[in-house]
Amino acid sequence: MKKIICLTFFCCFSYVAFSQIGVLRKDENVGGGADGTISKDGKATKAFGVKTKITDYKIISSENDTTYVDTTLTVQKLYKYNYLRKDYFELLPFANTGQTYNSLGYDLEEKSLLPKFGARAKHFSYYEIEDVYYYEVPTPLTELLFKTTQEQGQLLDALFAVNTKKRLNISLAFKGLRSLGKYQNIRATSSNFRASALYNTENEKYFVKAHVNMQNMENEENGGLTDAAIPEFENGNEEFLDRSRFEVNFQDANNQMEAKRFYLDHYYDVFAAKDSLKNNSLRVGNILNLEDKKYIFQQTSQNDYFGNSFSSSSQRDEVRLENFYAEAYAGFQNNT
Repeated sequence: MKKIICLTFFCCFSYVAFSQIGVLRKDENVGGGADGTISKDGKATKAFGVKTKITDYKIISSENDTTYVDTTLTVQKLYKYNYLRKDYFELLPFANTGQTYNSLGYDLEEKSLLPKFGARAKHFSYYEIEDVYYYEVPTPLTELLFKTTQEQGQLLDALFAVNTKKRLNISLAFKGLRSLGKYQNIRATSSNFRASALYNTENEKYFVKAHVNMQNMENEENGGLTDAAIPEFENGNEEFLDRSRFEVNFQDANNQMEAKRFYLDHYYDVFAAKDSLKNNSLRVGNILNLEDKKYIFQQTSQNDYFGNSFSSSSQRDEVRLENFYAEAYAGFQNNT
């Protein structure tokens, strides 16, 4: 009886497998693409018979530099599998994920005519205007990153991009972090929400890029190891392999940075040089940027580790910066 059942199951499975192969040959699909299928000519096929390629999934920067989604698995992707989502080259991270970094190099290209906000240690993971991208996709696109952090906590970075209309693309992204850390009073938490939109008219004369960015970063600060704990750390005492046993200078200090930004860049091509018959192009545009930042440091008890304090009880220091930037521009180009 068992032999009959096994033989019947084997015959049915073979028939199903043979039928599936027949469907694949009929549709000329041999693998999985953006929507689950790839044709023999290397193009991903989506619904309604419309074919798309991976190069149709475009990523556009604030400077209009355009690339496309990279789905390959390389060593470079491994270097970017971290909190900053970029290579740590010239960066030395602190003990806990979500803390600051020591810069081992100097950026000579970054220029700013306006004074910058303080607390630069918080800006390694801060999303500037050039760090927010815009997407142009033929079908919905999803990207997820998940990683565990020190002791207790996780890191999640999620992105969803979709074209609600043929010429309107919207993307929503969120990155959240919680990491307890291996030392006392070193917990790090952060949240970052990004929403961007890309639109252009049917005649491709008017273009709009806009995004909204909400950021919140909070860190507990321990002030480093005490003078008595430093020799134990340097000597590698086995009793302190559990780093939470080390005494630290602060047990009640933390800092927090909150920021929000509203950005709009739109321009109109009065006439564009799209072929050899049109040698001149003229573009007029406008950029608006409203950014608000707040940084708070607080400590519930007075501490003289860094010197005499101006307060005999708790300490709280807060600084704010609101920046509104408006720019109107015009560009003319002659291709002769």
